[in-house]
Amino acid sequence: MNAAVSIMQSVDWTRFDLEGWLYQFGAWMNSVSGTCGKSVNPIAVSMDQAVVKQKIKKLTEEQKKEIIAAHFLSEAQPKLSRTKITCQIDDNEARAVQRLILDMQGQSEVLDEWLDAIICRYFYGNSWSAMANEERTQMDARMDVKCGLAALHVRYQFIIYNK
Repeated sequence: MNAAVSIMQSVDWTRFDLEGWLYQFGAWMNSVSGTCGKSVNPIAVSMDQAVVKQKIKKLTEEQKKEIIAAHFLSEAQPKLSRTKITCQIDDNEARAVQRLILDMQGQSEVLDEWLDAIICRYFYGNSWSAMANEERTQMDARMDVKCGLAALHVRYQFIIYNK
């Protein structure tokens, strides 16, 4: 009897380096958008919802309720920036790349911030200046991405990482 092969094992991880896989997931998310640029892909929608959940972790109960109410009343989702990267991965490979991030989320607040920076940069295609906000400068964004990439590489050493 053959053992079941997981989605992580079925992917040829040598096709791209770590950043290439992350950019490919962003291109894949862009390739399945519906009307008005909204994603119609259930995986992309769940990633958007994870970003919203991440942002409400540090707030008071009243602030959380306001944000959740505003989210449900608004149809706004994190904005995908169009890039020149052509999607070269299929749905199963996209699910595997998503697992890279989801399996590491929730382990620590710092790691979650690094992964959030990776999601903003690679999945949503944000520039360094677009990633800056009241809590994060452009330099902080760069460092968060570098630390996030290093953490992913330590966890998934089978994926090539060109520093």
